[in-house]
Amino acid sequence: MGMKTVLLVEDDFEIRDILQDLLEAEGYDVIPAGNGRQALQFLAENRSIGPDLVILDIMMPMIDGRQVLEVMQRDQALAEIPVIVISAIAHETPVGARTLLRKPFSLEKLFRTVRIYTDEPPTPGEAGTIH
Repeated sequence: MGMKTVLLVEDDFEIRDILQDLLEAEGYDVIPAGNGRQALQFLAENRSIGPDLVILDIMMPMIDGRQVLEVMQRDQALAEIPVIVISAIAHETPVGARTLLRKPFSLEKLFRTVRIYTDEPPTPGEAGTIH
C-alpha cells in the first residue's frame, strides 16, 4: 500500500507543525495549509488525485473550516474525501465531515481516527470506536 496523503488545515503554526511532524513519523505524506484559502487552492490544483484525508480546523481567518466543507460538498470529486474536523468550539460534527475531534484530543485518538479514514490497520490495542 502506498503512502497516504493528508491535507492538514490548521491556522495555529505550532499545532500544525507538531501534528505534521507526528503524522509524518507515522508514515503519512502531510500537506500543510495555514487557512481555508490555501486548502481550497491545493484541492483545486489536485482535484483529480486529491488527498486521502483532510484534517480541518473550524476556526480560521479568511475562509473558515465550515466554508471549506461547503465548497468540498458542492464538488463531487472533493465530497468523497473524508474530513476529520478538529475544533475547540464545535459540539457536533459539521455537515460534510466524517467525524469531530474536540481539542484537546489525545494523539492516540488522532492516530486511530486517521487510520480509520485512510483504511490503515490499527496498531495492537487501538481497535475500537472513536469517543
